[in-house]
Amino acid sequence: MVKILLIEKKQSVHHSLGQQLRPYGYELLLSTEGGDQGILMAIKESPDLILVDSDLSVIDGWQVIQILKASTVTKDIPVIALMSPTVQADWQMLLKSDCDDYCLKPVTLMCLLGKLQKMAGNILKNSIDLRSMEGLLSSQPVIAQSAGASSAANVTPERPRRQMSSKSLVVYIEDHQADSQAMAQIVQRAGYGYANIVDPLHALPQLLELKPQLVFLDLVMPLVNGYELCAQIRRISAFKEMPIIIVTNNDGIADRVRSKVVGASGFLGKPIREHKVSKVLEKYLRPLQKAVKNEVSPPKFSPLF
Repeated sequence: MVKILLIEKKQSVHHSLGQQLRPYGYELLLSTEGGDQGILMAIKESPDLILVDSDLSVIDGWQVIQILKASTVTKDIPVIALMSPTVQADWQMLLKSDCDDYCLKPVTLMCLLGKLQKMAGNILKNSIDLRSMEGLLSSQPVIAQSAGASSAANVTPERPRRQMSSKSLVVYIEDHQADSQAMAQIVQRAGYGYANIVDPLHALPQLLELKPQLVFLDLVMPLVNGYELCAQIRRISAFKEMPIIIVTNNDGIADRVRSKVVGASGFLGKPIREHKVSKVLEKYLRPLQKAVKNEVSPPKFSPLF
């Protein structure tokens, strides 16, 4: 059975659509908790195809598609965008997006079945002649409409370099191997798990998968700087309270203010030194562990370490 993930706000859509697709060999999974949860579910479930409504909470559908297609974990999964024909902004975003196809809401079951068969590479179980059913099914509204794409490739996704422990997980988003190795040694000596994310464009889906308790974020990286990425991370509901420490050579007032504006918890000055990192771990991870037991709020923004 072909597994389809529907990232959509309305549960009623899933119920009616799932019932109509099931006889033709499609299993429909649903994510209604916002775009960030949809991304996480795509990583966990590894569906054969993903339907993404453009109108989502937390992260809109177009951002979800961008993240899915930028990640090595999900980039080969075909994605259909579900969009309104009357929203001009959706048409503009469609032209810029990397989605494999699009659907106009609402659509007929007949149209959707044809598109899904092409995109999932599935032979319908009942070997029905879709064209002969067009008149019968064209009046049944579902959700969307599409236009042609590739099937999901069977590739082993690239994973962030990771060394786990039974304690809290620390992630360092850093493209320089020497700095990452230095950080790994310090974090692991302190008894915490460690993972390095090299490519900032793939950081969001990997963070959703890893669920770290603290993130070190390098300020200067290719394509996306640390400020921009920090703001993107803070838009995801699961990471609203997670400590994010910007790692930088810059310690001016303007840099500190900008970091606070985009949601950073604090600074760590380069070069990477054990006493500096240890202060961060002591300040943010131990209170977080106590907060679970005592419901104490974690510390807020702090100055340069």
